[in-house]
Formats: sequence, C-alpha cells, structure tokens
Amino acid sequence: MTYIRKIKRKNKDGTIKTYYAEVESIREGDKVVQRHIRSLGTDPENPTNIAIESTHFSYLSLRLMQGSLTPNDLFEMLENMGQPVKRADLKRLGIHYDFKKKTYSISLFYQKNST
Repeated sequence: MTYIRKIKRKNKDGTIKTYYAEVESIREGDKVVQRHIRSLGTDPENPTNIAIESTHFSYLSLRLMQGSLTPNDLFEMLENMGQPVKRADLKRLGIHYDFKKKTYSISLFYQKNST
C-alpha cells in the first residue's frame, strides 16, 4: 500500500520548504520498511515526477524528434492518463528510463515565480 509522505527541509536562509513523496510500506522479515516510489515535488495534488507507460513514452519521443511537442500537448496527454497537472509556464521536460525496473517517467520543470 502506498501513501504520501511529507518531508520538511530547512533552506540555508532558514525558511522551511515542504516536499512530498510517494512511499510504500513493505515487510522484510519481521520488520516493516518504507520504500521510496517517487518524488511528488512541493504540491502532492500536481506532482512534477510522473510515471508513464511505454506507449506514452513513444508518443513523447516521436513528438520531440519532430520538434512539434508543445506544453499543451503534454498537459492533454497527462490529463487523458488521469494524472492531474498544474497548467503553468512549463520550462523543461525530463524523460527518465530506469534500466533495472524497466520503467519510464517524466519530470516537469516550471518557470520560477519572481516576486
């Protein structure tokens, strides 16, 4: 069973930032340990690291090679997958492949708000 863990980190300037991660409790022998599944960023409702299927990966890679992938295309694909996303100014997209687990994931990097 997975659940969301809240992780508080103190920055150099003394402010505290809260990050979220999806973790899973598993039993190893007579102990229960938590295994990190994925990072969710600072907003658990709109995670920035998202697992994707191989068909979605091939769609993304094809659109990237053609130079025709737009943030709207990406947001629509994720929403059709049932994944809530924050529709904000997307700066970069990272595509990751885990050789050991043979899984794909993407990371969304948004523009920082200048205040």
